Amino acid sequence: MISKTTFKRTSLFGSAALPALALLGAGMFAAPAMAQDTTTLPSSQRDQEANQGDIVVTGSLFRRTDTETASPVTVLSAETLQQRGINTVAEAVQRLSANGAGNITQGWNTGSNFATGANAVSLRGLTVQSTLTIFDGVRMAPYPLADDGHRNFVDLNIIPNSIVERIEVLRDGASSTYGADAVAGVVNVITKKQITGLHLNASAGISDRGDAAEQRFDATWGYGDLAENGFNFYINGEYQRQDALKASDRQYPFNTSDLSKICNASGSCMFSNVQNSVVNNGHDPVRFNGLFATQVGTARPVDAAGAAIAGSPFQLLNTAAGCRDLIPVNVPTAASASAGGTLQCARDTRAMYGQLQPEQERIGFAGRFTAKIGDRAEFYAAANYYQVKTETTGTPSGFSGNLPPPNPAGFLQPSNLYLPVYVCGAGVGNRLMLNTGCDATNGVLNPQNPYAAQGYRAQLLQTYDLPRIIQSKARSLRGSVGINGSFGDNWGYSVDATASQVQLDINQFNYVIPQRLWDMVAKGTYNFMDPSQNSQATRDYVAPLNSTRSFSDLWQVQATLTKELFQLPGGPLGVAVGGSYRHESINNPSANPEDLVAPYSRYFVVNAVGAVGSRNVKSAFYEISAPVIDQVELGASGRYDSYSSGQSNFSPKFTAKVTPIPQLSLRGTWSKGFRIPSFNESYGLPTTGYVTYTLNPNNPAEAAFIAAHGGNAYATGAFSVGLTSTGNPNLAPEKSTSWTLGTIIEPMRNVSFTVDYWHIKVKDIIGGADYSDVRNQYYSNNGVVNVPGITVVPGTPDVANPNALPQLGFIQYSFQNNDQQEVSGIDLGANIKLPVSSGVTLTSSFEASYLIKFATTLGGQEQRYDGTLSPCDITSCSGAPKWRGSWQNTIQINDFTASLTAYYTSGYDLASIDYGGVKGDCDASLGASVATYADGTAVLCQAKATWNADLSASYKIGDRFTIYGNVLNVFGINPPFDPSAAYGIFQFNPSWAGPNILGRYFRLGAKVDF
Repeated sequence: MISKTTFKRTSLFGSAALPALALLGAGMFAAPAMAQDTTTLPSSQRDQEANQGDIVVTGSLFRRTDTETASPVTVLSAETLQQRGINTVAEAVQRLSANGAGNITQGWNTGSNFATGANAVSLRGLTVQSTLTIFDGVRMAPYPLADDGHRNFVDLNIIPNSIVERIEVLRDGASSTYGADAVAGVVNVITKKQITGLHLNASAGISDRGDAAEQRFDATWGYGDLAENGFNFYINGEYQRQDALKASDRQYPFNTSDLSKICNASGSCMFSNVQNSVVNNGHDPVRFNGLFATQVGTARPVDAAGAAIAGSPFQLLNTAAGCRDLIPVNVPTAASASAGGTLQCARDTRAMYGQLQPEQERIGFAGRFTAKIGDRAEFYAAANYYQVKTETTGTPSGFSGNLPPPNPAGFLQPSNLYLPVYVCGAGVGNRLMLNTGCDATNGVLNPQNPYAAQGYRAQLLQTYDLPRIIQSKARSLRGSVGINGSFGDNWGYSVDATASQVQLDINQFNYVIPQRLWDMVAKGTYNFMDPSQNSQATRDYVAPLNSTRSFSDLWQVQATLTKELFQLPGGPLGVAVGGSYRHESINNPSANPEDLVAPYSRYFVVNAVGAVGSRNVKSAFYEISAPVIDQVELGASGRYDSYSSGQSNFSPKFTAKVTPIPQLSLRGTWSKGFRIPSFNESYGLPTTGYVTYTLNPNNPAEAAFIAAHGGNAYATGAFSVGLTSTGNPNLAPEKSTSWTLGTIIEPMRNVSFTVDYWHIKVKDIIGGADYSDVRNQYYSNNGVVNVPGITVVPGTPDVANPNALPQLGFIQYSFQNNDQQEVSGIDLGANIKLPVSSGVTLTSSFEASYLIKFATTLGGQEQRYDGTLSPCDITSCSGAPKWRGSWQNTIQINDFTASLTAYYTSGYDLASIDYGGVKGDCDASLGASVATYADGTAVLCQAKATWNADLSASYKIGDRFTIYGNVLNVFGINPPFDPSAAYGIFQFNPSWAGPNILGRYFRLGAKVDF
């Protein structure tokens, strides 16, 4: 699903916050910038930089006392996060209203997605790779595994949480300061500069249903006071664990694949996706939702040409064993030509294997040393280690299906498994199990084939009997040193060096290699009748552990020189210049290397994601701060970056802030930015992301396809289409132009409002070829597609109709620079802090973002995504809602504090615009993204809004002991049912409704300070 450079390290200068606040509407107040009140901390923890009177705000090279810059910045202090019951950086940033479509939440990490184990933010909906995440003002090595196989990003999970001082989010372009990838904005996580004493914190939580338990513990010890001793040193350790949340532990319809209980007014119901099930609701026609392979095998006899023997439907391979842990179903004769009149075994994959959040364990250590050098310089050295382990489970691996790309020419996609008549010790398997080297002269009748005595091969539908398991372990190492200070007459300097590495280990269990399975079939050494009898050695051979280790590395040196040249009427004219040199690399070997000689020696399903590359970046930059008069402040900055891979770019920025009266300020920015092609986009191996289609019976071509397959589930049910991309080393950078215009209103002390308009246009966006017409051509022209730059591969054939056109399987293309993308919106906020009486303070704050436009132009045609489920191609159909907001109300009564924080995300039209849908025309999206009842009518055309509220309270007992508690989702609001979001995988939207599916959640903790 990036990295950059700051020149004055924000962690070295003040603990201030930006009151970038704004009016949302009558009676509603918002605070995107919430400063930490350091006076509420134990004196041993107060950061001495708060008393220095100046800070470096994210996006600037200069220290300043006025934190209300021309650029809009959101500041979340550690105190704010505690009041909201948020204990990770990832969750804090995900809750921001500026975080839009294309983010990676914990809920996405519940399967073999490309960014398994990671968490990332997508400001303005421009994807995770257009948001630059930095750590204490400098870049961090990205996650080695790219989102959707091509988007690199910094994983928020690997940032230490317990030593965070504040999070600054710059909500406009910042390439002039940080270089590439800051197109949509910057997230700067700033850790504490000084800690003294010993501080312990522990908490435990659990849902009101007794699941998804979490435990957390952190300890920090520090010594020395910068003001008094001239130095400070601290060390920190933290541990956090969260149990997996299973789909089966939640309510209908989120706990099952059977949606047939959801019906319309006329009595027609949704489809069941329970494999091999029969649905008979008394209104719709009786429907057999099969035929699918499960861990309980079914087979039928076939002749030498592979044709089914007349009158021989699929039957249980081992009738004596029955359905084991599956559901026995008697299939009516009229319901299926392939299984009618037989006993089949239904499998509810969601109920058996579905996960809503993975099991995760985090452990980290950090340390920092800061020392004054004389009266005018300060040195620091910091290091941290962080490790995140994640485990997810999934449906058992199939014994047949599409191999991951590249699809070798001349090889058919394996569709089913065949059991030969004879087996022998010298047998060698193949896809059709013909000419295996075994016959009556050197082998025996196959004991696994119930039709061997009749001389027939058995066509087998079966999967592996153990679920797939993915274990990821991300280990990050980071170190940095630097010195900053002043000399001479108003000269300042800063020199920093940093190095970081992320090592990612991924182990995948129970994924089958077809050739190995076929060889065992030919030898007769794999037990299909009773898979539990297969030895561990057999399992290790058929489905060996798939283990990969990937690395990403980054090191950088940078220096900045500042000078106050002369006095203007409003203050000194400041000039800063600097330079940096950076090396970055990724080594992400494929977990399933291509083998064009022996393609079936690869794993089923495991995607061939991989990229290897490195580059060096030379940069020079400047900034000018010109307080022309007391009421007018102007600024200009620019940066030139040159990449060893051949790209270069100059990024300018101009800012202005006008304050005609103390109660009112006007501000604006204009900037150019760029995003360098990711390693995967430039050098990536063929990588496939999957989208889900359902054919539309109202489309004549698709209706004819459905009829050719007898209207069975193969033709009418949802199916996956692979979008296979390959790297292109000749890509140009994406180029952006952004501007903001806003106002800050402070009518009285402790009351402030902001309104900011923002607009970003990105040209030469990197993506695939326009495949919007591929589906239409494929089904209209009997599988023939003529679209420049695109190759189409058919999918797995229909078992019941093997000679009919298969479903669309893969769309293959290389990355290219396409047309443009444009997004715009308004950020609104306000903050009010009222001292009610002695020792009692009430704070009410609200932030909101309204998305005016989100559009992509392809081939001269504009697609508008705002307020819809799109863009599915880059957000996995999580949508681009118009409104996002949060409202926090806090009351502090002496040592007691309580907060109620509400979060809101508006609903959206379920049209998938980038798949041919039309906003406001529900019928145009039937089958593409709008789910239907059996009678063909739409289930939902508009997704409902998502909202929830968290209640937190803390009480300080004496000077050293604090107890706190959180009730997250205090009203127990369930996620809105959304069968379209995320391709229908979850039945709700994991980007916005993750806190809702968790249910009402209780957390209790305590802090001790010595």
